[in-house]
Amino acid sequence: MTTSEVQTKHVKVQIDIDGAHFESSGSAEELVPQILQFVSHTIPTYDLARKLIYIPDLAGLADKVSEFAKMTNNNQLLLTKKSLPADKSISIVLFMAHLASKFARRPTDSLNTEEIATAVNKAPKTIRNTIVNMQKAGLIERTDRGNYRITQKGLMELENSLKLAVEI
Repeated sequence: MTTSEVQTKHVKVQIDIDGAHFESSGSAEELVPQILQFVSHTIPTYDLARKLIYIPDLAGLADKVSEFAKMTNNNQLLLTKKSLPADKSISIVLFMAHLASKFARRPTDSLNTEEIATAVNKAPKTIRNTIVNMQKAGLIERTDRGNYRITQKGLMELENSLKLAVEI
């Protein structure tokens, strides 16, 4: 197997809920929709809750964001499309930091203003001004002095804006 080939993990799942049984195996991509369908049929309130509770589609969002940003081998985040507005650029880079921390590629999901400015190739003053507005809107939050991370609302906004960009 070459380093460019991707290994797909084979997963086996068994779920028992109040006498209902589900068992299947395959890749995670194949199993997740099957599991959600089983749980929706077995626990009717789950389907309602799923419609009311936002759970970000990190894999789908990562696919869409990959058109706009990349991570280098040394875990530096870079925007590949420079023509994006500052707020969208910041959201994309903070999402990448969020995702990288989930995969243990970064120790934290937050970035400081200098890291953001470097990643999006915009002036630090532009970044600071945009961050103020994004914080007021609840799209990002301050984690400690000068560091910011994307919020659930920010993830939802980014996901919706990328869906619209794909549909147009």
